[in-house]
This record gives sequence, C-alpha cells and structure tokens, in this order.
Amino acid sequence: MKKCVKLLFETEDAQKVLESFIAQQAALYKIEGIGQQTHKNLIQLFVCGQEEQVDNFIDALYVGESSIYLKNIKIETCSTDRSYRGVFRIVE
Repeated sequence: MKKCVKLLFETEDAQKVLESFIAQQAALYKIEGIGQQTHKNLIQLFVCGQEEQVDNFIDALYVGESSIYLKNIKIETCSTDRSYRGVFRIVE
C-alpha cells in the first residue's frame, strides 16, 4: 500500500543535509517526493512510497548519522493524489 507523509525538521547546515543524507536515504528506500529548505535550518519533505519503505526512511531520519542530527521532527499524513514521477527532487 502506498503511503505519503509530510515531514518538517530542523538541522544544522540544512542544504548540505538535504543534498547528501536525505537524498541518499530517499534513493536507498526508493522514495519519491520533494525536499526543500524553507528557512535557515528548517527542511520540509513530502515523501511517498510503499508503506514499509516510507517507515524505514523515517526510521533512518530518526537515527541519523554521526555528523547529522535532526531535531523537532514532525510528521503528518498527506494526500496521495500528487504525482512525483517516481523520483525524489530537491527544490531550491
């Protein structure tokens, strides 16, 4: 079953985190959607994929990496009527 969620979180060096860690995790879990830095340290993601893949992607965000720490993660279920064309894009 397909699942779509909106995620908001804070991190230092948000654009670098978005272009490296988030993009890598999206590719690893075959997630489609968009990611964008909305403020200095705030990232907003819309992600869709198979339910298990989306859940694993979210788990990876909570775990992070040694040099990456995401805080104040907020997750909302969102509509699945939007087409991301099977890829994850970073919007500037």
